[in-house]
Amino acid sequence: MFKALLKKMNPTLKEIKDMEFTRIDYNTESEDYFEIIEGKIPILLSAPHGAKHFRNGDFKEEDEYTSSIAIELGELTGAYVIFVKNKTREDSNYLISTKYKDAVKKLVDEKGIKFIADLHGADKDRDYKVNVGIMDERDMTKCSCPTPKPIIEECLRGFQQPLFNLDSFTASFSGTVTYFAKNICGIEAAQFEINAKYRIVERKPDSSKAIEGVDSDFKAEEKDVLELLNRLKEMILKIDKKIELDKKDC
Repeated sequence: MFKALLKKMNPTLKEIKDMEFTRIDYNTESEDYFEIIEGKIPILLSAPHGAKHFRNGDFKEEDEYTSSIAIELGELTGAYVIFVKNKTREDSNYLISTKYKDAVKKLVDEKGIKFIADLHGADKDRDYKVNVGIMDERDMTKCSCPTPKPIIEECLRGFQQPLFNLDSFTASFSGTVTYFAKNICGIEAAQFEINAKYRIVERKPDSSKAIEGVDSDFKAEEKDVLELLNRLKEMILKIDKKIELDKKDC
């Protein structure tokens, strides 16, 4: 009787939660720390901080649900996905050279990837819902994604304003995946910092914050996670359409 009265979780969010609980291991270190999912469109979704990662002499906490959201978006759009699934000593959004970045370069070269959306997590106390790091917002010769920038703005209009390079998260550091994409791979990319209120479907008991006793029962509002997911889905599909149109015009 009482169970029947409980609100059922949205099926898409349940799928994301199940992936986070079963496929992502924050705390077990592995050399085989990332996974690739094949796609059908020339866009790559990246989640290099899906589990704990080593930086400056210590392990940093995971960006919860970034890997699972990347997987879900890949299923919804046909994009390629590369995501961290295990604790690792390689921080691929900080170190210049990692196995993860080698795999990204191989995907770009072999699969014809034209755009990378690199997903990260921001704390719930940040005063933005999502920040998009594009290196330089004004000088398009230095911007990491001059072509898809208007599409990103369109799809996130009414959701977050201002949108780009907030709180110094510009993705301009030479170790970021976005910098790597622009300067080494020669393609466009952007770093998406997603507030915890828009990505954490249900906090795992073995997450860094739960272990520390910080907001152990934290959950985002379902409607907020779904809104961001739908906006990112629309963005990816529109960027893919733009890539196809540009190819036909050449």
